[in-house]
Parts: sequence; structure tokens; C-alpha cells
Amino acid sequence: MKFKEFPFKKSKVKSWEEVFHNPRPITLETFNVGTVVINRRGTLNPVHPHAETVLDEQMEVPLLAHLVHHEKKGDYLLDAGLDASYYLDSLGGLEGSEVDEFNQNKNENIAYHLDRNNIHLKGVFFSHLHADHAAGQRELPHDIPYAVSNGEYEDYHPEVHGDFLAGLANLEEIDFTKADNIPPLGPTVDLLGDGSLWAISTQGHTRGHISFLVNGLDGPVFLTMDAAFIQENLDRGVAPRDYTWDVEMAQETLEKIIKFLGQYPQCRVRVGHEL
Repeated sequence: MKFKEFPFKKSKVKSWEEVFHNPRPITLETFNVGTVVINRRGTLNPVHPHAETVLDEQMEVPLLAHLVHHEKKGDYLLDAGLDASYYLDSLGGLEGSEVDEFNQNKNENIAYHLDRNNIHLKGVFFSHLHADHAAGQRELPHDIPYAVSNGEYEDYHPEVHGDFLAGLANLEEIDFTKADNIPPLGPTVDLLGDGSLWAISTQGHTRGHISFLVNGLDGPVFLTMDAAFIQENLDRGVAPRDYTWDVEMAQETLEKIIKFLGQYPQCRVRVGHEL
């Protein structure tokens, strides 16, 4: 895999008030690309005192990919979801010691959604490199830029979860050490350079996990991605435990997000695995 640094310029804004006072011509659409069964007492860390009443039960949740359309800059995906191989094979044709299993109906794969809507992608931003967020790139164009946080690829282990990035020759890395620090969220990058789409470093679920903010004309939307699996993570103030790289860091990140949402109630929120 070849890497180059994702190009961006530091913004002059110092607060989210400034960002929200300058909405941009960008819209957001969410695609359901399949489902996965997870346990609620893992979706919420069961040792947290606010999770004492959480039931030990299986729950089926959607797998999501998000399309942003910018009036001037074009169409970008936030996560690639799943490709069509999961329709007939819950493992997506992958081999490894711990390959993730997902469920998918016909015509839920990411390429179907893009073809149906006549979408021609300009690029893809990954929140992180778990299969349900990235395996769909196998059926997407390889001549467009793909970007991920710096350090995320270091924890990508094909021998464990399968090599779903095998066909991807180039991957750009977003260096959050050079990013703007906008409180209370911290390191933040203006991805398209006009204040329309922001990447926020939200470490914990993985080493390089990213959440996104879409600053559209109809109001800002914060996409937690897997910093919060379900709305109950935000309601209880309890981060996930399962599939999480650093549970303590994930909790700190979640608390920053909750503080941000409290300060900016005009910002709608979408969590990682609920429509």
C-alpha cells in the first residue's frame, strides 16, 4: 500500500459558531448496505454505572454509508459500506481468523445505491477500517482518492479480518496533528476547504477513528460513526465496549461529543448503526 498525506489547509475559524454561521451548499443522504447482529451489553459498556440496567440481548442493527453532495465539488462517500459479495456470503468471500459476518439483501450493496442514483464519486473518506465501513470499496472505482486518519492502517490486519483493501493501490492519510483544534471536540479538518464537510478525530473505537460534520444549508449534522453505535450511547452517556480498541478513550471521546451536542442544539446527530 502506498501512502501520501491528505492535502488540507488549516482553517481560520476558532469555534463551531463560526462554522455554523457559514452554511454551505452540501446535502447528506444515508444508504443501508446490510445489517449485523450485536449484543446490547457490549454496544454499551456493561461495567459503566449508567449501564447497570442494560439487558443482555441480541439486536440487529443496520450498516450504513453516507453520501454527501456538494453543489460545486461533487459527490463523496463517508464510508464505503459493503459490496454485493455479502448478499450470498455473510463473510463477503473473505478469509481470516476472525472474519466478521454480516447480512445483506439483494440490491443493498453500495454500488447499487450509487448506480441507481447516477452518482459519480469524487472520493471516499473512511471513518475507520472495519469491514462493515470499508469492504464496499472493492466494487468502487480505484482511480479516485480514498482517505483515512493517520495511524488507522497500522491496525488493519488482513490475516485476521480478511484483505478487503487488496485492490486499493493508494490511500491518503489525514494528519490530525496538523489540524485545527476546535473545542470541545479537538483536532478537526476542513476536508473540502470551504467549511462544508469536517472530519473530527474521535479516537477510541479504533486508533484513527473519525466522525464527520456536514454543514449544509438546512442545518448542521454530526455523524458520530462508531463513536456511538446507537442513540442509547448518547442518552446514557456510555460508550461501546465490544469491537473497541480503547474503551477508556472511547468514553472520553463520547463525553466530548455529548458536550458538543449540548452546546450546539441546532446540530442534528446521526449515530453509527441506527437509521
